[in-house]
Amino acid sequence: MGISRRTVLLGGAGLVGAVGTYGALTPRGRRLLGWTGPDGEVPDVPPVPVQPTPWGAWMGSDGPTVLVLHGRGGSVSWWQDLGLPRYLNGAKFRCAVVDGGEDYWVNLTPPVPFDAALGVSMGGFGVLDIASQRSLKAVAAISPALFPTWADAERIDGFASRQVWEAHEPLRHLATIKSPVGVWCGQEDPFHDPAQELARAVGAQGSFDHGAHDGGYWRRVLPETLRFIGSLL
Repeated sequence: MGISRRTVLLGGAGLVGAVGTYGALTPRGRRLLGWTGPDGEVPDVPPVPVQPTPWGAWMGSDGPTVLVLHGRGGSVSWWQDLGLPRYLNGAKFRCAVVDGGEDYWVNLTPPVPFDAALGVSMGGFGVLDIASQRSLKAVAAISPALFPTWADAERIDGFASRQVWEAHEPLRHLATIKSPVGVWCGQEDPFHDPAQELARAVGAQGSFDHGAHDGGYWRRVLPETLRFIGSLL
């Protein structure tokens, strides 16, 4: 059954503001309707070994090391649920997956030496912050949670103070990001515009196809993200 015009225009309070001035669906409206592109599928292959550590886990056993940072509230199991051990089948690098929490990745002391970095959402912020402070062979940020203003950042209550945010917000330190960067962010993701701004400023590779801020999109772009990293290691 098709969606009627009345459903689109009057579909309850959740669709208030979802339709633009001329009737075109906004990114928020597309999210509400699920028009965000296909979900990615975890490959049906054996997972690489996962070795727990005091700081998180190793995924894979050979090759250069990639630091991996999860989204807010995540953990090693967050990446396992996303399917990372299966996506890494055949990769020529191993991942140091660090457990974090609710506070944004700032002042992180990496537990091991690493050559590249991968992060999703809050983790995308984290790896770009690291890239503003040191050179890496590759930096891959998926749906990076970036905040153009302190008002935007303050709402998520993830930073100890405005000073901490100012010192680490990647958008405020674009000139010092010199590493090869890849950015992937869906058009229906609330962080799309600042992510695209950063990507243009640093000459990043990646894509900005349809997609929301969710596991379906992240699984879809993970293969391309891992290929990007592998090509530079």
